[in-house]
Order: sequence, then structure tokens, then C-alpha cells
Amino acid sequence: MKKAEYSKLKPGDLVEVPRTQFSQQRRGWNGWLFSEAVVISKGTGNKSKKPVVKVLMRTPGKRGEYGVNDYGECEKIFFAEHVFQTNAVKNAERFMKADGVETKEAFYQFIKEEDVTGCDWIKFLVDKGFLFGEEPGAAEG
Repeated sequence: MKKAEYSKLKPGDLVEVPRTQFSQQRRGWNGWLFSEAVVISKGTGNKSKKPVVKVLMRTPGKRGEYGVNDYGECEKIFFAEHVFQTNAVKNAERFMKADGVETKEAFYQFIKEEDVTGCDWIKFLVDKGFLFGEEPGAAEG
């Protein structure tokens, strides 16, 4: 994983941040799950004086209108050294192309199907405007 360059980060950028440690016996980032997140702001820690990044990150969701393909959100602050670049948009586009999904409306219909699961991270990208040619952040209103 490649760290995001703090100097180049700006509000609205898509990054990846650590969410849950699932294995304490593993070394480095090998025992962690990660989530996509949108940068809200940058700053300096009050106590540490280290660069920090405030993000809106995707969290596992409850069964909502889209069944298991929904997500939650929370704002969280990370040290800049714990914020990583992501290729989630490229991966999502590849998966959707394989399933023949080409529009936002088709995507929302697709994830309502009973046998479709695990699309919460793609729904996060769609809702935040990173897919289907929208300007990031435009979908938030």
C-alpha cells in the first residue's frame, strides 16, 4: 500500500484508511481491514503536532433499502501517515463492466437483486460521485 502524499491531499479526494484490526499477531498493516474515505480537511494534531487528515469514512451498514448493500458513515481523524492511496474506482468500474452495469440507475436496480451482496463500497463511491462521470461530491447535494 502506498501512503497518500499529505501535501497533495485536498478536500474531496478519495483515500483508504484503516478500519478494524482483525489479527494482532500479524505485522504491519497485514492484520487490518480498510475502508474508502473522502478527505474533509487537513491540519496538525493539537498534542502530537503531526499532520492529520479528517475524513468521512465508510463503515459496515445495516440492512437498509438496498439490503446488505448499504453502508454507514463516520467522521474520523487519522495521522497522515495512516492515510493511503486507493484504486477503488478502477476496481469498481471493472466489476460493474463485468456485470453490464453502465448507469447509476442500473446500479441501484442491480444491487436490489437478492443474490447481489458486497456492493456497499461501490455504493459509497456512487453516492459520493466518484463513478458514472459525476463530479466528486456532486451527489451529496
